[in-house]
Amino acid sequence: MLLAIILVAAVLLVLWSVRNQRSFEGDYLYQGSFQGNRYECIVGGLYSEDRMLCMTGADRSGIYFLPHPKPQRLFQNSGRAVFKKSLFIPWHDMSYCSKQVLFRDCIWFDLSPRKIWIYVPREIGEKLLTDGHREVPAAGAD
Repeated sequence: MLLAIILVAAVLLVLWSVRNQRSFEGDYLYQGSFQGNRYECIVGGLYSEDRMLCMTGADRSGIYFLPHPKPQRLFQNSGRAVFKKSLFIPWHDMSYCSKQVLFRDCIWFDLSPRKIWIYVPREIGEKLLTDGHREVPAAGAD
């Protein structure tokens, strides 16, 4: 009986996660062409199973996560997920701060109402915040 309850809870959690992810992608899907500075980046947190390779950029209106232009080859980048959809997240939909993730300094973007968190290496995050005309948080500040 306990095993059945645990299995049902696990299935419901997976279904909730997939629904939340699809809703997020649908709401922030970007169909345009971003003309600003782009930075190659490993993004973490968006999809909990893996960090992903993408191009990212920012302007005064928000931050862009774009598919990497190089196609994924069979053996090159194997084991590294690659962004497949373009996303645009307005600045007013998120907060951000400086944190350490796995002993690395990162900029952490928090979309709390959606239970979505995205982090990028600090050096990329600082460039994004500067391009977006946002204040860069002090290192180690939470």
